Amino acid sequence: MSVLERAKSRSRQLVGAAKQEFGRRTGNQRLAASGRRDRVVGSVRETTNEVRDWATTAARDARRRFGNRPR
Repeated sequence: MSVLERAKSRSRQLVGAAKQEFGRRTGNQRLAASGRRDRVVGSVRETTNEVRDWATTAARDARRRFGNRPR
């Protein structure tokens, strides 16, 4: 995962947590729900980027180990 993608995911999580807490303290349910959504979206994006990086690394390692063998 690139540093920029990680920063975007983490910042979305932080902004979401702040919105959720502010909405909860002010009694604004829409703002709290929007914050929860932002927090979850940031978390999901971070996880999918980590899985993509893992799969890319695994594929590269497999190519190195097994090469381009004929079928």
